[in-house]
Amino acid sequence: MSMLKVIGWVAMGGLLLAGSIGGVLWWQKRQRKDASPMPSNPPRKKAEPADAAPARNQRQHTMLRREDLSPEIIEDFDAMFGEGWPATDEAIDKLEHGDVIVFVAKSEATEDFDLPKQEIINASVLTVGVNQIRARVIPPIAHAEHFGNSAGHGLYVGALVEVPRSRVMVAARRDVDPDAPASGYGSKGEPAQIFKPSGRNGQPFRVHPSTVYELELPYVTENLRWVPSRELVKFHQIGTHGLRHQIMFTEASVRGPYSVTLLDDDEREGTVFVAKWEFELAE
Repeated sequence: MSMLKVIGWVAMGGLLLAGSIGGVLWWQKRQRKDASPMPSNPPRKKAEPADAAPARNQRQHTMLRREDLSPEIIEDFDAMFGEGWPATDEAIDKLEHGDVIVFVAKSEATEDFDLPKQEIINASVLTVGVNQIRARVIPPIAHAEHFGNSAGHGLYVGALVEVPRSRVMVAARRDVDPDAPASGYGSKGEPAQIFKPSGRNGQPFRVHPSTVYELELPYVTENLRWVPSRELVKFHQIGTHGLRHQIMFTEASVRGPYSVTLLDDDEREGTVFVAKWEFELAE
C-alpha cells in the first residue's frame, strides 16, 4: 500500500487539517527523445548554429494558475479540499522536506498530438524558496507520454520540478501509512520502474535521485555483493522481496553514467558474475 495513502494539508494559522491524497489519485484514474550533443565538425569547416526550436513533437507543459484550470479539475479540488485551496503563502512556508505539493500541468499541443491534457500532479518537497518550491514528481502519472491524439506533458516520476508559489494548489503533510512496513522492502513506497539486468548493447536506464526503483535479480544467495562503478554515487538498498530488490539514489550523488555489478562470492566456484545494471543518473 502506498505511503501517500493519507496526508494532511497545512492550513492558515498553523492548524493541520485532515486530508487525503487518495482523492487526487481517484481523479487521475478517471483520466488516462533526448537531444544528443552535436558531433564536432571536421577541421576547417565552419560549425553551423544549433537549431534552438523545439522538436516537432517534443513533450512540453505549462503549470497552471487556479483561474486557468478546467471546470472539471476545479470541481474535483472543491470536492476534496473545500475552501482549503489554493495553498496560502503561510501554508507553503510551513512545508518541510518530504512534504507534498499538488499542482496542475497542462501539456502543450504539438504538430501530431493536438489535444492538450490537464493533469493533477503530486511532488515531494526538497526545498522551499522565496518564489518557488523544488520538488520531485511522485506517482502516479497518467499523461507524461503522447497517446492517441493527446499531447503528453513529459513530467515523469522522479523528475525535478520548480513550482512557482502561485501554481501550488495544495500544500500537504505526508503521514506514515500505518499498513506500510517501517523498514525494508516496500517501506519507501511503490517503485517508479522495474529494471531487468542490462543487456550487452542496451541503453542505460535513466533514473532520478530520491525515487524508488526495483531491480529484478536473476537469483538470490546469502553471498551476493554489490560493486559500484563510482564512489561519488550513493544509493540506499531498501530491501529485497523474492527476486526484487529496491534501491533509491541519494540527492548528493554526482549525476551522470553509473553502473552497479552484482557478484556472488560462492564458496566452491569463487566469485561469480550475476548481473549488471547501467544507469544514467539525471537531475
